[in-house]
Amino acid sequence: MRLGDRTFFTVCENLVAASRPLRDCGDWELKGVRCHLQRQSSWDAHSSHQIEVLRFHRPGRAGWTLLLVHEIWWGEKRDKAIRNARWVHQVDGSRHDALRWFSERNSEFERVIPNEVAGRVAR
Repeated sequence: MRLGDRTFFTVCENLVAASRPLRDCGDWELKGVRCHLQRQSSWDAHSSHQIEVLRFHRPGRAGWTLLLVHEIWWGEKRDKAIRNARWVHQVDGSRHDALRWFSERNSEFERVIPNEVAGRVAR
């Protein structure tokens, strides 16, 4: 996994889906990392867009901060996005430390999810 690759964004989506207490919750904490989600949208007769900014902040001496941005733009028909982009920016801290944290969370998912699926099948 590298910062900003497909695996990285999949892990981020899984983390948000599994850890966010309420759909409308903008602030929460996960394994020592503070999460903040901000969503902005705008539309008119000719175009519309939505931008989500997700901030992961791990405080402390070995802390780090990442901003993940997902932007979607639609034209007049709104049936298909004309731009759908994701990008990440490291605000501060060590890239290695941040990636290690996300890799650890990914490993947790890989251990838990097969067990949950097997438990559902066995029932």
